[in-house]
Amino acid sequence: MRSALLLACLIVVPAMAAGEAGPETSRPRGTAPVKRPSALELIAEEEKWTFRAPLNRLDVFIDLEAQLLAENQAKIKAGEVKRDKPVGTPGDQPQGSDIDQLISWAKGEEDRIRLMVSARRYEEAMKTADSALKPLEPHIVRPDVAKIVVSIRTYRAQAEEAKVRDDAQAAFEALKIQILGVLWSQDGLRMAIVDGETRALSVNDRVKDCAVINIDQDRVDFRFVFGRRRFEFPVYVDQTVRAKP
Repeated sequence: MRSALLLACLIVVPAMAAGEAGPETSRPRGTAPVKRPSALELIAEEEKWTFRAPLNRLDVFIDLEAQLLAENQAKIKAGEVKRDKPVGTPGDQPQGSDIDQLISWAKGEEDRIRLMVSARRYEEAMKTADSALKPLEPHIVRPDVAKIVVSIRTYRAQAEEAKVRDDAQAAFEALKIQILGVLWSQDGLRMAIVDGETRALSVNDRVKDCAVINIDQDRVDFRFVFGRRRFEFPVYVDQTVRAKP
């Protein structure tokens, strides 16, 4: 029995030696053994790899909702920039049928007209208002356009009223009515001494076709008709005449 056990061991040992030496015997002679890369070297190689998607490839991982929202916000922002961008030079009407450009241009004209009225450039303001209203009136049904039209018409009416008054005052001053002094009678009646008149004048008397409507201590108010409209202008007592000895 001891001899049988020894025989089995002799059979297993050569078989194990043959198994371990198997790969070495299959490698050609004179070549170095192939070194397998380590785990760290494999990771480094993977990090060097870059994915390059083919052309027209649809990426299923794109957030389509976020993309649509971003595109919509970009369109809104582009529209706001377009509306805020000045259209042409002041006074030049926009070309084409873009209503947003027309409104932007009209707002600029509205500001120009307001500044003209403030600077007492009434005639220029009226001409600018007429030019601005012409392209806006076909679109007056739009609330945003109607608001601008009403504002421009108001400024034009103010400019026209102020111009007429300035013209009337210039015509009145051209009469060169001069008040030399004011008198009081015992019954409290006030009378004005007007240069060129042979007597003192009271209320409702006329000087150069202007009616006296009020006599105060230092001025006399006259009613003056200009262009079928009535205006009231004061004439103050001439200080140079009162200062004479």
